[in-house]
Amino acid sequence: MTSPKTTEADLNKANAPEVCKAYDFEDRFEEYLRRIFYLKSAEEIKRTNSSVVEYFGVLSLTDFRRPERKLWYLFYCPQSRIVETLDQLQTKYGKKNICEIFRKPVFSGVGMRAVVKKHFSEMKWYTNGNLIEAPPKSYYDDKRMLKTLTDLYNLERKKLYNYISMKHNHFKRYN
Repeated sequence: MTSPKTTEADLNKANAPEVCKAYDFEDRFEEYLRRIFYLKSAEEIKRTNSSVVEYFGVLSLTDFRRPERKLWYLFYCPQSRIVETLDQLQTKYGKKNICEIFRKPVFSGVGMRAVVKKHFSEMKWYTNGNLIEAPPKSYYDDKRMLKTLTDLYNLERKKLYNYISMKHNHFKRYN
């Protein structure tokens, strides 16, 4: 048995942009979403600057003088300043005393910080500035804190998604 020989012209024809585009789901799906939401085409939009994206994070602090204390430090900054911010905090609290447990991109770091502080102050925790301290006999540890932060983060993202969906439905109704 001999296999059919493919020529270079056949390969070029198979890899042509028109043929590949018909089978490229990502591009077709993006184009469809752009039509639904009345957005400009991808070629017209400039790429966003990733250093402008704001990040929210939480550091676990340990106090060697009183190891029973459970402390967490909230921080937020643009992506370009994350290293500087963490270096400043490490020099302030000591490299051995800090452990990063949470860092996510957010719409507003100040807003996410306010949500987290409000949640823990309603639980009667000590919240001062960017520090959060659990009550002395609290069952919270880093894993439980991470779960709570993830839940709060997902709630904020869901609020943002619901707002965008509401606006889309509003525009769709009147257009």
